[in-house]
Amino acid sequence: MQRFWLQFWKQRPGCREACDETFVLGGATTTARRQEMNCARVGVVGCGHLGKIHARLLAGRDDCKLVGVVDPILDVASAVAEAHGCESYSEPEDLIGRVDAAVVAAPTGLHAKVAIPLLEAGIDLLIEKPIAAAVEDARAIVVTARRFGRVVAVGHVERFNPAWALACQQPGRPLFIQAARLAPFTYRSLDVGVVFDLMIHDIDLVLSLQPGRLENIESNGIVATGGHEDVVKARLTFGSGLVADLMASRINPVLSRELSMWTSEAMVSVDFNAKTVGVVAASEEVAAGKFIADSVPVGERANAKEVFFQDVLPHQALPVPDSNAIASEHDDFLRARAEGVDPRVSASAGSAALEVATRVLDVLRCTKLGAPPAIMEMRKSA
Repeated sequence: MQRFWLQFWKQRPGCREACDETFVLGGATTTARRQEMNCARVGVVGCGHLGKIHARLLAGRDDCKLVGVVDPILDVASAVAEAHGCESYSEPEDLIGRVDAAVVAAPTGLHAKVAIPLLEAGIDLLIEKPIAAAVEDARAIVVTARRFGRVVAVGHVERFNPAWALACQQPGRPLFIQAARLAPFTYRSLDVGVVFDLMIHDIDLVLSLQPGRLENIESNGIVATGGHEDVVKARLTFGSGLVADLMASRINPVLSRELSMWTSEAMVSVDFNAKTVGVVAASEEVAAGKFIADSVPVGERANAKEVFFQDVLPHQALPVPDSNAIASEHDDFLRARAEGVDPRVSASAGSAALEVATRVLDVLRCTKLGAPPAIMEMRKSA
């Protein structure tokens, strides 16, 4: 375990006690009872970019106590621990007996190896996305959590973005989705490609709309930085009729995270970075089928164009409440384990997103940037 742990990590730059409780995980209920906790003891496994954010936010909460952080590079763990007044450890198992819950922010390939022993020891987990590097590992986490009656939440943080929450409140049945998640290259998450790193966020959002059975997948991509895909465009077609076009890039000069969703009643646009939501809806004239563009006199069209999104398809920018998505994710996880309810993104939901992401990679056809125009088929970051 020690060698495996270090092998992955060196690639990276840079309270009342729990008793019995009733848990509902992925639709399956296991029964136990737990004393309600005023202050859960928590730990963080992994002191990389996200692990440091988790540690900082958890250390500032009143409803839990950050007991320790784990990193195989002890100097890194010690620095984070010193900043937040907790202990530092080199192995995940060091948290056993010391914490009630933990955040797993280790490299993706280590998630199952870290998570399963902690679940078996009675520790509830918030696991960063993706839940695991392989579908079999994700299923093993789900099964272990059920067997030992533990809560597992998965860190698909965009579910907690207030802009997405507001977008989901808009009326109508989703018909088409177009998402673009573009980011500059960061030298992080090099153990996976862009599908597991970025696109899986939008896959999870689409699945949260309960679009029915996934009927078809098409995907094409580009490799530029090594063995993993860096740019992917995928089309997902569902039994409900929903079609989702997803674009993800981790070699884009400008950061952008946007999604447009056409429903049976409106077009909803979401900017995840700016936390803004716009809605374009049908006027009464359009809804009644009375608006015919050809009937507008040619001489009036210049003026009509200027007020089209006022009179014909009114556009409205909705006020979005400000909140920290990761802090909201912590709220949800701690509430779920205290009340014995499902977290918003359960282990089963995280596993479902991973399965779809894996299917995107199964059919992915990649071109190497700058190479002769030959198409190479590429299976997930292998």
